Amino acid sequence: MKAGCRFSQKQLVSDQENISRPNGYPYYHWIQTVAGQGSITIQNQQMTLTPNNGALLLPNAAHSYRNEKSAATPWETLYVTFGGMMVKEMLITLGLHQSAVYHWEQQAPIATFIADVLNQRDETKESLSISTSSDVYEFLLLLKKYGKATKSSMKDTNNLATLYALVDWMKSQLSNPDIGLEEMALFIGTSKRHLNSLFQKNFHVTPYAYFVNLRVQQAKKYLLENSLSTIREISMQVGFRSTSHFVATFRRIVGIPPEKYRHLNGGV
Repeated sequence: MKAGCRFSQKQLVSDQENISRPNGYPYYHWIQTVAGQGSITIQNQQMTLTPNNGALLLPNAAHSYRNEKSAATPWETLYVTFGGMMVKEMLITLGLHQSAVYHWEQQAPIATFIADVLNQRDETKESLSISTSSDVYEFLLLLKKYGKATKSSMKDTNNLATLYALVDWMKSQLSNPDIGLEEMALFIGTSKRHLNSLFQKNFHVTPYAYFVNLRVQQAKKYLLENSLSTIREISMQVGFRSTSHFVATFRRIVGIPPEKYRHLNGGV
């Protein structure tokens, strides 16, 4: 697992306070109930958070949660925030890139994963603001394997299934220079306008911008793995007709030109 994502905060809260974030939180945010009961509202949908339930919130997604004071047990929660360049791609690949409430069986390892990570950090006295990408990756894999989205979180499931199929198709078309928004819309049988709206609503980026980013990520892999390939050859392998356009796009997304990226990362 390469670097590029990390937990930025982890915390156990013994009596969770009420929180309201109309503009969301700038990072990916996960909160789960350890004991007691609370309620969470995500984009005007209210759901209950009891033990073996947790909520995944995308960056800037409006939400609030409330401590159910009537409960006999104080609402005890665990939360993490995380971010990094690889997180969005990882969540889309796993089919988790939506704000949703999840539940799992009592004995599922996801129930104690974050608490275990917290305990390990305490024992090693490692800073809670620094963690490995593998922690994030393992957590998301556990959520994918054991977590089940609640029905109220599943209203857009059909749209998401269609978009995930489109993303898989995009990955198979990276070397095809003729793929644009029209071809993407044709693949899922909708209009270009509707595709743009649907993709941005769920993934917070246009479909074509996402496709270009996939191409650049594949180019990064080729740059490091195929040291004898020229920049022109790699640009063609990821669907660019013009080497200069590839270099300019790569620099805009990565921050440095492809040749320098290869050199700095030991690709030659």
